[in-house]
Amino acid sequence: MNRITYAREALMFEKIASVNWLAVLAAGFAMFMIGGVWYGAVFSNLWKKLHGHTEEVVKQMQTQRPPAVFFGTMIAAYVLGASAMALLVVNLDLRGVAAGASLGLVLWLFGTTALGLTDQITRLRPFAAFALDSAYQLVAFSVAGLILALWR
Repeated sequence: MNRITYAREALMFEKIASVNWLAVLAAGFAMFMIGGVWYGAVFSNLWKKLHGHTEEVVKQMQTQRPPAVFFGTMIAAYVLGASAMALLVVNLDLRGVAAGASLGLVLWLFGTTALGLTDQITRLRPFAAFALDSAYQLVAFSVAGLILALWR
């Protein structure tokens, strides 16, 4: 095996042609929509309270980050994350509900939760703010994992 082949396999790109890119877009969009419901319709006021944001701060944030930039960046980030998850799905040959949900759980636990705790410890915000954000990430990652493992 030459170095180029080895490097490609080491980066898990050998099976990139096996990725269902429509499923990646669907998973990324699902994560975005779950966030919209989570932080908009369901937990908007609690999120603002826990993060210490007043209506004035929220308006200032909206002015500094116009909707196209704010939402466009979020969608791009979720599609990027779903792409990485899809590479894991095809390289680990994950299929079915349990495999997809497990992938989401593992990525949430060892990815966002571990990193989120390091961020939380540096901030003066209630632990409940971290818990609210982390719970969203668990749901979003699990749903994305389900979509990607079922829609191969």
